[in-house]
Amino acid sequence: MPAKLVTIGDSLSQGFTSGSIYKTEFSYPAIIARCLGAKNFRKPDFSGEGGLPINLENVLRLLFQRYGPKVNWTDVIPATLSVRSLLDRVEDYWERGEGNEPSTTGPLHDNLAVFSFLLDDCDTLTEELCRRYLPEPQDNFLGQIPEFPMYRAARRTLNPSFGSQYKNLSQIEAAQAIAKQEQGIENLIIWLGGNNCLGTVTSLDIKWSEKEDLDPARLAQKRNDPQQQTPNLWRPEHFQTVLERIGPKLDAIGANDIFIATVPHVTIPPISRGVTPGATGSKALSSDGYYEYYTQFWVWDDEFSKSPNQYSYLTREDARIIDATINAYNSQIKAEASKRGWHVVDMCQVLDKLAFRRQEGQVKYQFPPELVKAIQDNPKTKDRFTPQGELLLDTRFLSLSPDAPDPSQRYQGGIFGLDGFHPTFIGYGIIAYEFLQVMGQQVTAQSIDWKAIVAADTLLTNPPLNLANLQSTLGFLYHRTPLRELLKVMS
Repeated sequence: MPAKLVTIGDSLSQGFTSGSIYKTEFSYPAIIARCLGAKNFRKPDFSGEGGLPINLENVLRLLFQRYGPKVNWTDVIPATLSVRSLLDRVEDYWERGEGNEPSTTGPLHDNLAVFSFLLDDCDTLTEELCRRYLPEPQDNFLGQIPEFPMYRAARRTLNPSFGSQYKNLSQIEAAQAIAKQEQGIENLIIWLGGNNCLGTVTSLDIKWSEKEDLDPARLAQKRNDPQQQTPNLWRPEHFQTVLERIGPKLDAIGANDIFIATVPHVTIPPISRGVTPGATGSKALSSDGYYEYYTQFWVWDDEFSKSPNQYSYLTREDARIIDATINAYNSQIKAEASKRGWHVVDMCQVLDKLAFRRQEGQVKYQFPPELVKAIQDNPKTKDRFTPQGELLLDTRFLSLSPDAPDPSQRYQGGIFGLDGFHPTFIGYGIIAYEFLQVMGQQVTAQSIDWKAIVAADTLLTNPPLNLANLQSTLGFLYHRTPLRELLKVMS
């Protein structure tokens, strides 16, 4: 019987949230698979020690449990040691412990997505290559992020048993093997390209791809060499070259239907914060919705405005260039899909409609009625509405003001997790919903279990109370934990 769903993608398809991949059952492909009745949808296991590489929600809960809603200056040293102890345990698990050993979730997974994969990784990187690139693990007291987590995640995803039979399969080749074993694939999803531009907003710098980066061997060497400058924004002509290379290979898998998603504008998620010194509201935005600067999400407006040159930032024109480049990618994706008969899921348009700050809070997206009802029915989220009944769920960074009488001041964010880019479980539910709107034309799907998704989303049902002191909490994470290093490995 053909496999109902196979997915090729990056962190957004793997289910990455708040700095780690851990509950893969709430990735959007797993949600879709349940709707399609795929009872044996195979996905990797990253549940150990809160996931790979660092679960920021676990870090915040540890800090709250031991030091309350705010880390005072007298607690900075013990709090830092507490976090390092947690991270040391995580590092040991994924580098030297059970997380570095074969798992039994395979032998092949239906969700083949791997965080940090570029578009051109889907037909080049294999478990064997990733193992070769991994250095001997070192117990790093200062860094304490599992080294080369993308390669570790790829090994556990593409060939979980670490056996010889599948060690040389890329994502596309693994999908071909599934199609052969299962007598076909009904629905194939591919969503890649975000990491061909995400690094611009994590590093706040633009490094264009060069022609040599089209050589996978050269690019892999750059990734492994800290002295090399790796690109974070692929020139559209380079993106097009890779897209044309993988297109025939995706067709050769022989899936009944192929669904390809567009690349979201990476300047919208709160991983970078738009600031226009001396201006607020509509005066802070240009006519096309851009701020004068984009800086790190832990830098507050007043701090940045006093001395912008003390901080890293992108300019308004940089942000326009990044988004224009993404628009070029998406035009190429749509053209390739039209040529090959694929179905396009326009996730870029969805995020544009969800954008809160860019639209001055006048969000154009209509939330699924079933999601709204599930939030209303959950006793832990039922007050997340304005007196007029508007759902308080948006794309700003998650924060909490529990004593505020006005619900619109009490709750902020909820679509993106604590790393500022990857969705919460509810965010992944929205992605699944949007895919199903397109897939529904081809398949008969059951409705999404929004009740279960809302109940599992602890950032909304039980948010860490140190989010009430967001500025000091993010400041501690930035200065006392490997948060900066985490942002690098994410992209």
